Amino acid sequence: MKHRPGTGLDVRFHDFNRLLADDSYAIEILGSTDCVVSNVGPHAHYYFYLRERFRLAFRIIRDVRTALWSSYLFQEYLCHSLLRSDDTLLVSSFYARGVYEALFPRTALYPTLLCYPLSACFPERQSVWRQHTIRPESDLTLGYLGRISEDKNFPDLIRLLIELHATSPSSIGRRFRLFACGHVHSPSCHPRLVARTLEEALGFSDVFRYFPACAHGEIWDFLAQIDVLLFPSTSNLETLGRVLVEASFAGVPVICGDHAAASELVNPMYLCPVRYERGRWYDCHNDYSLGRTDIEKMRQCILLKSIQPSNCIDSYSSHPVRFLAALSATGVDLIRLVEPLLLTESQHDFIRSIRISMPSFPRRSSGSLELISSLIPWFLGLQGLTPDLPRAHWTDRLLRLTKQRDRTARFIERTRETNQDFTDVGAIDIELCTVANFLPTFSLQ
Repeated sequence: MKHRPGTGLDVRFHDFNRLLADDSYAIEILGSTDCVVSNVGPHAHYYFYLRERFRLAFRIIRDVRTALWSSYLFQEYLCHSLLRSDDTLLVSSFYARGVYEALFPRTALYPTLLCYPLSACFPERQSVWRQHTIRPESDLTLGYLGRISEDKNFPDLIRLLIELHATSPSSIGRRFRLFACGHVHSPSCHPRLVARTLEEALGFSDVFRYFPACAHGEIWDFLAQIDVLLFPSTSNLETLGRVLVEASFAGVPVICGDHAAASELVNPMYLCPVRYERGRWYDCHNDYSLGRTDIEKMRQCILLKSIQPSNCIDSYSSHPVRFLAALSATGVDLIRLVEPLLLTESQHDFIRSIRISMPSFPRRSSGSLELISSLIPWFLGLQGLTPDLPRAHWTDRLLRLTKQRDRTARFIERTRETNQDFTDVGAIDIELCTVANFLPTFSLQ
């Protein structure tokens, strides 16, 4: 926003915590603001609260970054009765928009834009697309990029690697390697355990290599080392699959499960069927694998002689400009930016199957405002920002309230070591759901 000439934007940053602790500062900052962009976690409801409390006129742009997860569901729940005509929701995919319009019907009456300007931080020069002509005798390097976890179905890739060496007719004398880069989130996915599993199944483990999570600017070096990116995730958190767009930019083909936004981003030839677990109820406080991606189909795709990269980067490369347009557009001009909701058959079927259990929407806006107001002392207190009460006061109360004691205890322990603040998505926002007794569950029917 600050470095795009000719936009006519006067961009000002502010101290978010101070807005909630200092009324005069909030009025000074927000009273002269036309538009607020809230995109550092699911905290937009505080801006809605301040706007109503001080009778201000700014519009609010907020985003959602996960699907069936308590924090962003809570944000939309609290905003539902406080929306004004030009308040705008940014989504990363049509799938994400479909989910939120299904769960929060009033959202469909207000502007929702497919706008995820991630390419603003991509390298200046795009890699040249390359066609992968894979000789049967050539070694093949498969890649995985992202959180290494069970909800992303990473263990299935180890099984796939074993099957490729054991059963593929063309694999005699051929090596399939798997390079995985990311934070190890699930103990079952630890590299040492992966190496042990491969050693027991194949008699060797040198076909697997782990790369620790790296800065975004360094992922291009990783993508340059692989031939095909694999993405078997069926996570409830998925709204996009950012790595699918990054792979498209780097000219790396993708083979993935037909889940979430994948069918918007990947050639149908390389989409693998997903078998969901039906009838089970999941809590929205945690990440889950909702089903299994067809590994046999994935194996068949890997053995194709030619695998083409996706061209989805072509649409996402325009999103930075689209975002800037959304900042200043209002009324009819804003509505013109909204595209028709286009869902694939698999997305439509998945969204239609969702059953969710969560508290009824407050009948009046005053109900949302009272709830948000009650959370502000907690929000500041858990960051150690209430001068009259130490952080221990709030963490002790939180432990007495929580229904997920282990998770809350981990959160508290991390705050002791890192002075963790609200920008760590997946921490303080989840705990505030607990405080408000907002504990949604969902099932696929």
